[in-house]
Amino acid sequence: MSAENVEFIRGLATGAGSLPKEQMLAALPTLVAEACDPEIEFVETPERVDARTYTGHEGVVEAWSRWLDQWDTHSFEVDEIEDHGEQALAVFQEKGRGAGSGAEVASTLYAVFTFRDGKVLRYEEFYDGTAARSALER
Repeated sequence: MSAENVEFIRGLATGAGSLPKEQMLAALPTLVAEACDPEIEFVETPERVDARTYTGHEGVVEAWSRWLDQWDTHSFEVDEIEDHGEQALAVFQEKGRGAGSGAEVASTLYAVFTFRDGKVLRYEEFYDGTAARSALER
């Protein structure tokens, strides 16, 4: 199943990563229902001041909506994906322009995906690659 998980992440990133903000927000409920297990946990990076853990499809939609609300534009693309069986580590390049400030930002985001029956059961994000790799070992 692991090769399928890697391709799943690559396809998701390719399809959603460059959508304009309004299209992404409109597509979120359908994308989340198709991609995520109903019991999903979505864990925001601990470096965020307001980091939270969301559960269920509604929680993932809320997490993405809150995140995208901060940006005039936001995009991401996959750099690499490592196969770890029922888990995968994805490295993304993320870019955006702040809604209030207009500031252009870019960062590297690491995400650990855990799968169950072909859907994402847990998504945990980090701005620190070492912390992301530690999450794989749990």
